[in-house]
Amino acid sequence: MTRICRLLDLSANAQLEATASIARIFFAASGTQSFASPDAKIAFQERWLGRYLTFDPGLVFVALGDEGMVVGYLAGSFDDPASTARFSDVGFFKDFAPLTRRFPGHLHVNLDASLRNGGVGSRLVDAFCEAARAAGLPGVHVVTGKGVRNVGFYERLGFIERGSTLSHGKEIVFLGRSLRE
Repeated sequence: MTRICRLLDLSANAQLEATASIARIFFAASGTQSFASPDAKIAFQERWLGRYLTFDPGLVFVALGDEGMVVGYLAGSFDDPASTARFSDVGFFKDFAPLTRRFPGHLHVNLDASLRNGGVGSRLVDAFCEAARAAGLPGVHVVTGKGVRNVGFYERLGFIERGSTLSHGKEIVFLGRSLRE
């Protein structure tokens, strides 16, 4: 049975091990598999994962497998990314500013490929949404590629396409989920 908990609920040693597993899962699930240099790989990880681990460690949820190993994670923030300086390097957030005010919480979820379609991702998203609701957020969102396989996953969890924009020549969509409906 897979257990969901916050990263900060783990012991200090377990947090270090979990963070290494999160990075492994992050790169395995990423659409970007090659980098121009080791520094480019580090910058990529910092942009899409590291800032959440640094600034919002209480909003990092992990799925622990039978032997206590991390088999999936969700990293998120309650801060509106269109108006928070640490996200200013992600240009599409400015395009979505009217939407991020309504759905300020945002998240990234990734699982070990062998666990997809088993309900673990849904449980991670539910844990984050419950924390966001308890904190008084009106909604949460994800941004992903138009037509990418994870769109259906998020739609099944109550996320609705609220807008789209072009980013680096590709159409991306903003999927928002109200926490008040």
